[in-house]
Amino acid sequence: MKKYLVFTGKFTVIHIVTYFIAGALAYPLLTKQFYVGSNPVFSSFMVTQNDTELWANVMKWILHGQFIRGILMALALYPFCDILRNWKYLKRFLTITSIYVIFGFWAGAVVAPGTIDGLIYMRPEISTYSHIMVQPEIVGQRLLLGLWFAWWIKPEQYK
Repeated sequence: MKKYLVFTGKFTVIHIVTYFIAGALAYPLLTKQFYVGSNPVFSSFMVTQNDTELWANVMKWILHGQFIRGILMALALYPFCDILRNWKYLKRFLTITSIYVIFGFWAGAVVAPGTIDGLIYMRPEISTYSHIMVQPEIVGQRLLLGLWFAWWIKPEQYK
């Protein structure tokens, strides 16, 4: 049980920290134009700062939601803990990152900017440009998570 709690705790903390770092960097540099401004196309299907009452609710629940996401992802990844910890760092990093990027984003069965289903099903107002501009945030967060988590689950920690 202790091994599971340590694994889950570490993964959840890393997920939350990297999620907020990636968002804080990408939003002002790449994606803000899609949420607010002259043509906030994401506001047609997402809550944005333009609606202050709804946005307050997002701010109230965002950390809770990311905490739950971290726990759920750790739960799915935990059965592979012993396998991962026996691999070299680069293999751990590449595996964790690719699982998260591919299953958790590109191939996820969700219609969202940047996903395969998003490219297929989203209205044309959500342009190819917007699908491309969300990639650095999403892929960057997953790379950072993979780098950190692969380092943090060193084999000697679980013997």
